[in-house]
Amino acid sequence: MYNVFTFIVPIITGIIVIILLLLLLRKGSGESSGRTSMQPQVFHTSCPLCGSGLEKGQRVKSVLFKGVPDSMMEIYGCPHCYPPNKNIKRICPVCKEELDPESIVIARAFLKPDKTHVHVLGCSTCYRRKY
Repeated sequence: MYNVFTFIVPIITGIIVIILLLLLLRKGSGESSGRTSMQPQVFHTSCPLCGSGLEKGQRVKSVLFKGVPDSMMEIYGCPHCYPPNKNIKRICPVCKEELDPESIVIARAFLKPDKTHVHVLGCSTCYRRKY
C-alpha cells in the first residue's frame, strides 16, 4: 500500500502544477474571461474646438454671461487643448481656422430647465462681440 501512494501522489501533484501553469499562461495572454478585460473607452461628448473625446466628468472651460431670453458664452477649450499647447490644434467651428493661443470662441447659450443648448457664433477673429 505504501508503494501505491508513492506512485500516485507525485502524479497528482504534477497534474495540479501543470493546470496552474496553464491558467497562469492563459491569464497572461489576455484570453481570460471578460470580467477582467479592460472596458472600451466611452466618451461622454467631444470638445467643440479640438474634437477630443471627453470622458464623463471632463468639462469644457467656458464662461457664461446670463441674459434673457438667451445668454452669451466664451469657450476656451477642454482639458486636452486648454491651456493652449503645440500638441493639439484648436480649430474654430465656424471659419475652420486654427485659433491663436489667446483666441476664444463665442457662443449663444439657451438655458432650459432640463438642458442647455449652445450655438457657436465664431472665434474672436471671425465674430465680433455684440454684447
